[in-house]
Amino acid sequence: MYFDSILAVSDFSALSAHALNRAALLARQHQTPLRLVHFADSPNTYLVDPIARLGQRARQLARRHEIDVHALERSASLNEVMAEASASSLVVMGPLSHRSWKRFHLGTTLDQAVHGSICPLLVVKQAPDKPYARVLVAVDLSPVSMPLIDFAGRFSTPTMLTLFHAIDTLDEAKLRSVDVSREAIQANRFGSRLLARDRLAQLIGALDVNRHPLAFDVGHGDPAYSTALHLQATQGELVVVGKRRRSALAQFFTASVAQRLAKWVDGDVLIAPLDQLSVATAADGF
Repeated sequence: MYFDSILAVSDFSALSAHALNRAALLARQHQTPLRLVHFADSPNTYLVDPIARLGQRARQLARRHEIDVHALERSASLNEVMAEASASSLVVMGPLSHRSWKRFHLGTTLDQAVHGSICPLLVVKQAPDKPYARVLVAVDLSPVSMPLIDFAGRFSTPTMLTLFHAIDTLDEAKLRSVDVSREAIQANRFGSRLLARDRLAQLIGALDVNRHPLAFDVGHGDPAYSTALHLQATQGELVVVGKRRRSALAQFFTASVAQRLAKWVDGDVLIAPLDQLSVATAADGF
Protein backbone atom coordinates (compact mmCIF):
# COMPACT_ATOMS: atom_id res chain seq x y z
CA MET A 1 0.00 0.00 0.00
CA TYR A 2 1.29 3.41 -1.00
CA PHE A 3 0.19 6.87 0.14
CA ASP A 4 -1.11 9.28 -2.49
CA SER A 5 -2.92 11.67 -0.14
CA ILE A 6 -2.77 12.41 3.61
CA LEU A 7 -5.59 14.10 5.55
CA ALA A 8 -4.69 15.76 8.88
CA VAL A 9 -7.42 16.79 11.34
CA SER A 10 -7.06 19.84 13.61
CA ASP A 11 -9.17 21.33 16.39
CA PHE A 12 -6.28 23.70 17.30
CA SER A 13 -5.45 21.85 20.52
CA ALA A 14 -1.81 21.12 21.41
CA LEU A 15 -2.18 17.46 20.42
CA SER A 16 -3.69 18.47 17.08
CA ALA A 17 -0.60 20.61 16.48
CA HIS A 18 1.50 17.47 17.00
CA ALA A 19 -0.72 15.63 14.52
CA LEU A 20 -0.26 18.29 11.83
CA ASN A 21 3.52 18.29 12.31
CA ARG A 22 3.68 14.49 12.10
CA ALA A 23 1.46 14.52 9.00
CA ALA A 24 3.83 17.00 7.34
CA LEU A 25 6.85 14.78 8.11
CA LEU A 26 5.05 11.81 6.59
CA ALA A 27 3.97 13.82 3.54
CA ARG A 28 7.59 14.74 2.91
CA GLN A 29 8.79 11.17 3.52
CA HIS A 30 6.24 9.68 1.10
CA GLN A 31 6.30 12.63 -1.32
CA THR A 32 2.53 13.03 -1.20
CA PRO A 33 0.13 16.00 -0.89
CA LEU A 34 -1.20 16.94 2.54
CA ARG A 35 -4.73 18.24 3.19
CA LEU A 36 -5.77 19.92 6.44
CA VAL A 37 -9.32 19.97 7.77
CA HIS A 38 -10.75 21.83 10.76
CA PHE A 39 -12.80 19.58 13.05
CA ALA A 40 -15.82 21.61 14.07
CA ASP A 41 -17.40 19.37 16.73
CA SER A 42 -14.72 20.00 19.35
CA PRO A 43 -15.10 22.10 22.53
CA ASN A 44 -11.77 23.72 21.52
CA THR A 45 -13.51 25.55 18.68
CA TYR A 46 -13.31 29.10 20.00
CA LEU A 47 -11.58 31.02 17.19
CA VAL A 48 -13.34 33.77 15.28
CA ASP A 49 -11.98 32.53 11.93
CA PRO A 50 -10.58 28.99 12.22
CA ILE A 51 -10.40 28.55 8.44
CA ALA A 52 -8.07 31.54 8.07
CA ARG A 53 -5.85 30.18 10.84
CA LEU A 54 -5.79 26.73 9.24
CA GLY A 55 -4.80 28.30 5.92
CA GLN A 56 -1.94 30.09 7.65
CA ARG A 57 -0.82 26.82 9.23
CA ALA A 58 -0.92 25.14 5.81
CA ARG A 59 1.41 27.79 4.36
CA GLN A 60 3.80 27.42 7.30
CA LEU A 61 4.01 23.63 6.89
CA ALA A 62 4.44 23.93 3.13
CA ARG A 63 7.43 26.29 3.53
CA ARG A 64 9.05 24.36 6.37
CA HIS A 65 8.84 20.91 4.81
CA GLU A 66 8.78 21.85 1.10
CA ILE A 67 5.57 19.95 0.46
CA ASP A 68 2.19 20.59 -1.14
CA VAL A 69 -0.31 21.53 1.61
CA HIS A 70 -3.94 22.50 1.09
CA ALA A 71 -6.41 23.60 3.81
CA LEU A 72 -10.08 22.79 3.25
CA GLU A 73 -12.08 26.00 3.21
CA ARG A 74 -14.82 24.82 5.53
CA SER A 75 -15.11 23.28 8.97
CA ALA A 76 -16.22 19.66 9.14
CA SER A 77 -18.20 17.42 11.47
CA LEU A 78 -16.88 13.95 12.24
CA ASN A 79 -19.07 12.43 9.53
CA GLU A 80 -17.71 14.96 7.04
CA VAL A 81 -14.14 14.23 8.14
CA MET A 82 -14.75 10.52 7.54
CA ALA A 83 -16.18 11.32 4.12
CA GLU A 84 -13.02 13.28 3.29
CA ALA A 85 -10.99 10.34 4.58
CA SER A 86 -12.53 8.08 1.92
CA ALA A 87 -10.48 9.99 -0.66
CA SER A 88 -7.26 9.71 1.38
CA SER A 89 -4.63 7.04 1.94
CA LEU A 90 -4.05 8.05 5.56
CA VAL A 91 -5.83 10.11 8.23
CA VAL A 92 -3.75 11.76 10.97
CA MET A 93 -5.35 13.14 14.12
CA GLY A 94 -4.77 13.66 17.82
CA PRO A 95 -6.58 11.56 20.46
CA LEU A 96 -9.79 13.59 20.33
CA SER A 97 -11.62 12.61 23.51
CA HIS A 98 -14.73 14.77 23.20
CA ARG A 99 -17.99 12.87 23.72
CA SER A 100 -21.18 14.38 22.35
CA TRP A 101 -24.35 13.78 24.36
CA LYS A 102 -26.22 13.28 21.09
CA ARG A 103 -23.93 10.37 20.17
CA PHE A 104 -22.93 9.30 23.65
CA HIS A 105 -23.61 5.62 22.91
CA LEU A 106 -21.00 5.70 20.11
CA GLY A 107 -18.15 6.68 22.44
CA THR A 108 -15.63 9.48 22.08
CA THR A 109 -14.67 11.16 18.82
CA LEU A 110 -11.59 8.93 18.78
CA ASP A 111 -13.71 5.78 19.26
CA GLN A 112 -15.92 6.75 16.34
CA ALA A 113 -12.96 7.58 14.11
CA VAL A 114 -11.26 4.25 14.84
CA HIS A 115 -14.49 2.37 14.17
CA GLY A 116 -15.55 4.34 11.10
CA SER A 117 -12.35 5.01 9.20
CA ILE A 118 -11.99 2.96 6.03
CA CYS A 119 -8.36 3.96 5.53
CA PRO A 120 -5.38 3.74 7.92
CA LEU A 121 -5.67 6.10 10.89
CA LEU A 122 -2.65 7.50 12.76
CA VAL A 123 -3.36 8.77 16.28
CA VAL A 124 -0.58 11.16 17.32
CA LYS A 125 0.23 11.79 20.98
CA GLN A 126 3.89 12.81 20.95
CA ALA A 127 5.58 15.92 19.55
CA PRO A 128 7.40 14.72 16.42
CA ASP A 129 10.99 15.68 15.64
CA LYS A 130 12.11 12.85 13.37
CA PRO A 131 10.78 9.75 11.55
CA TYR A 132 9.72 6.81 13.70
CA ALA A 133 12.72 4.68 14.70
CA ARG A 134 11.34 2.01 17.09
CA VAL A 135 8.09 0.49 15.85
CA LEU A 136 6.06 -2.29 17.44
CA VAL A 137 3.64 -4.35 15.33
CA ALA A 138 0.87 -6.11 17.26
CA VAL A 139 0.10 -9.35 15.40
CA ASP A 140 -2.50 -12.04 16.06
CA LEU A 141 -0.65 -14.70 13.97
CA SER A 142 -3.54 -14.96 11.50
CA PRO A 143 -2.91 -14.85 7.71
CA VAL A 144 -3.31 -11.05 7.72
CA SER A 145 -0.24 -10.66 9.95
CA MET A 146 2.12 -10.63 6.96
CA PRO A 147 0.47 -7.72 5.10
CA LEU A 148 0.24 -5.80 8.39
CA ILE A 149 3.98 -6.22 8.99
CA ASP A 150 4.78 -5.23 5.43
CA PHE A 151 2.55 -2.15 5.78
CA ALA A 152 4.31 -1.11 9.01
CA GLY A 153 7.70 -1.29 7.30
CA ARG A 154 6.54 0.69 4.27
CA PHE A 155 4.91 3.31 6.47
CA SER A 156 7.83 4.18 8.70
CA THR A 157 11.10 2.55 7.45
CA PRO A 158 12.15 2.14 11.14
CA THR A 159 15.59 1.33 12.46
CA MET A 160 14.00 -1.47 14.53
CA LEU A 161 10.73 -3.27 13.80
CA THR A 162 9.49 -5.57 16.58
CA LEU A 163 6.68 -8.10 16.21
CA PHE A 164 4.64 -8.66 19.34
CA HIS A 165 1.96 -11.23 20.05
CA ALA A 166 -0.06 -11.37 23.27
CA ILE A 167 -1.55 -14.73 24.24
CA ASP A 168 -5.03 -14.07 25.54
CA THR A 169 -6.02 -15.62 28.89
CA LEU A 170 -9.55 -16.57 27.81
CA ASP A 171 -8.55 -20.19 27.21
CA GLU A 172 -7.03 -20.40 30.70
CA ALA A 173 -10.25 -19.05 32.19
CA LYS A 174 -12.20 -21.79 30.40
CA LEU A 175 -9.82 -24.44 31.74
CA ARG A 176 -10.22 -23.13 35.29
CA SER A 177 -13.99 -23.20 34.93
CA VAL A 178 -13.86 -26.98 34.46
CA ASP A 179 -11.40 -27.52 37.34
CA VAL A 180 -8.32 -28.31 35.24
CA SER A 181 -5.23 -28.63 37.43
CA ARG A 182 -2.75 -25.81 37.85
CA GLU A 183 0.01 -27.93 36.35
CA ALA A 184 -2.06 -28.57 33.22
CA ILE A 185 -2.82 -24.86 32.85
CA GLN A 186 0.87 -23.98 33.17
CA ALA A 187 1.76 -26.64 30.60
CA ASN A 188 -0.85 -25.21 28.23
CA ARG A 189 0.59 -21.72 28.73
CA PHE A 190 4.12 -22.95 28.03
CA GLY A 191 3.00 -24.78 24.89
CA SER A 192 1.09 -21.74 23.62
CA ARG A 193 4.14 -19.57 24.14
CA LEU A 194 6.39 -21.96 22.19
CA LEU A 195 3.91 -22.13 19.31
CA ALA A 196 3.65 -18.35 19.21
CA ARG A 197 7.42 -17.89 19.16
CA ASP A 198 7.76 -20.47 16.38
CA ARG A 199 5.10 -18.70 14.33
CA LEU A 200 6.74 -15.29 14.86
CA ALA A 201 10.10 -16.73 13.80
CA GLN A 202 8.44 -18.08 10.64
CA LEU A 203 6.98 -14.66 9.87
CA ILE A 204 10.39 -13.02 10.23
CA GLY A 205 11.94 -15.72 8.05
CA ALA A 206 9.51 -14.85 5.26
CA LEU A 207 10.30 -11.12 5.40
CA ASP A 208 13.07 -9.11 3.76
CA VAL A 209 15.42 -8.77 6.73
CA ASN A 210 17.72 -6.50 4.73
CA ARG A 211 15.11 -3.74 4.69
CA HIS A 212 15.22 -3.15 8.47
CA PRO A 213 16.28 -5.07 11.63
CA LEU A 214 13.56 -7.34 12.99
CA ALA A 215 12.87 -8.74 16.43
CA PHE A 216 9.94 -10.45 18.13
CA ASP A 217 8.50 -11.10 21.58
CA VAL A 218 5.52 -12.84 23.17
CA GLY A 219 3.37 -11.53 26.01
CA HIS A 220 0.57 -12.97 28.07
CA GLY A 221 -2.79 -11.45 28.97
CA ASP A 222 -5.22 -8.99 27.43
CA PRO A 223 -3.80 -8.11 23.97
CA ALA A 224 -4.33 -4.35 24.26
CA TYR A 225 -2.99 -4.07 27.81
CA SER A 226 0.00 -6.36 27.14
CA THR A 227 0.90 -4.47 23.96
CA ALA A 228 0.68 -1.12 25.74
CA LEU A 229 2.99 -2.36 28.52
CA HIS A 230 5.48 -3.77 26.00
CA LEU A 231 5.60 -0.52 24.02
CA GLN A 232 6.32 1.38 27.22
CA ALA A 233 8.97 -1.10 28.39
CA THR A 234 10.82 -0.99 25.05
CA GLN A 235 10.44 2.79 24.65
CA GLY A 236 8.73 2.30 21.32
CA GLU A 237 7.50 5.36 19.45
CA LEU A 238 4.75 3.79 17.38
CA VAL A 239 2.53 0.73 17.63
CA VAL A 240 0.87 -0.63 14.50
CA VAL A 241 -2.32 -2.64 14.95
CA GLY A 242 -4.92 -4.01 12.58
CA LYS A 243 -8.67 -3.71 12.94
CA ARG A 244 -11.44 -5.91 11.62
CA ARG A 245 -14.84 -4.74 10.51
CA ARG A 246 -17.23 -4.77 13.50
CA SER A 247 -20.89 -3.97 13.88
CA ALA A 248 -22.12 -0.94 15.81
CA LEU A 249 -23.64 -3.31 18.38
CA ALA A 250 -20.29 -5.03 18.96
CA GLN A 251 -18.64 -1.63 19.27
CA PHE A 252 -21.18 -0.57 21.89
CA PHE A 253 -20.60 -3.62 24.13
CA THR A 254 -16.85 -4.21 23.68
CA ALA A 255 -14.15 -1.78 22.53
CA SER A 256 -11.74 -3.30 20.03
CA VAL A 257 -8.03 -3.84 20.70
CA ALA A 258 -7.32 -0.92 18.35
CA GLN A 259 -9.67 1.40 20.24
CA ARG A 260 -8.15 0.53 23.61
CA LEU A 261 -4.59 0.91 22.35
CA ALA A 262 -5.43 4.31 20.91
CA LYS A 263 -6.55 5.38 24.38
CA TRP A 264 -4.00 3.64 26.59
CA VAL A 265 -0.55 3.90 25.04
CA ASP A 266 1.71 6.91 25.48
CA GLY A 267 3.19 6.59 21.98
CA ASP A 268 1.49 7.03 18.63
CA VAL A 269 -0.88 4.39 17.25
CA LEU A 270 -1.35 3.44 13.60
CA ILE A 271 -4.58 1.53 12.96
CA ALA A 272 -4.88 -0.32 9.65
CA PRO A 273 -8.12 -1.88 8.31
CA LEU A 274 -7.14 -5.51 7.73
CA ASP A 275 -9.60 -6.12 4.89
CA GLN A 276 -8.10 -3.20 2.97
CA LEU A 277 -4.54 -4.43 3.61
CA SER A 278 -5.42 -7.90 2.31
CA VAL A 279 -6.83 -6.45 -0.92
CA ALA A 280 -3.82 -4.15 -1.42
CA THR A 281 -1.37 -6.98 -0.77
CA ALA A 282 -3.10 -9.24 -3.28
CA ALA A 283 -3.03 -6.44 -5.86
CA ASP A 284 0.70 -5.85 -5.27
CA GLY A 285 1.45 -9.55 -5.59
CA PHE A 286 2.76 -10.16 -2.05
